[in-house]
Amino acid sequence: MLKFMTTKTQTAIQQALDCLWEDAIDTNLQLLEENPCDINTLNRLGKAYAAVGDKGAAKQTYQKVLEYDKYNSVALRNLKLLTIAGSNIPTTDLVKEDFIEISGLTKTTTLIKPADKKVLLSLCCKQVLTLTPKARLISISTAEKTYIGSLPDDLSLKLKKLLTQGYSYQVCLKNATDKEVSIFIRELHRPSKKTALPSFTKSHFSK
Repeated sequence: MLKFMTTKTQTAIQQALDCLWEDAIDTNLQLLEENPCDINTLNRLGKAYAAVGDKGAAKQTYQKVLEYDKYNSVALRNLKLLTIAGSNIPTTDLVKEDFIEISGLTKTTTLIKPADKKVLLSLCCKQVLTLTPKARLISISTAEKTYIGSLPDDLSLKLKKLLTQGYSYQVCLKNATDKEVSIFIRELHRPSKKTALPSFTKSHFSK
């Protein structure tokens, strides 16, 4: 049984690292069926609920942790962050696909110049985002045009050129904390000419 529990716990941790939040919810709920008082599992479940936008369930889960350990620092901190972010569940669209890395076609990056923590903590994993080229950088916003950050300088420069050439992209949130936000970019379309390369090949970034 110990080996089984350890394996399932490792699975739950890896699902969180991979931002597979729906799977993480299921796995942690299974663990709680076997050990309803496990604080680590409850904290992981609260994080997963918050990541998919179910902040009401996240709050209830963290409050459950505090019933067992009223000074638990993880639960206390995350409850405070949820209060700052607000309790409304975002109604924005989420991408249905998982984060599958495909060489040359996808890229994960951390944004620079992030928005304030209230904005960042209102975001959901897999939330659809938009690219908006500016004078120097490409800004990243929600579908409601709320700014959340900008692409790094080198990536902004390359994608601005590719966008003018007819490339297009899907962008979604991978992860967000109160200070940092990372996104997932997937190439959707490139020009039909034979010389057009996948967006994120080394050839593009060595020019």
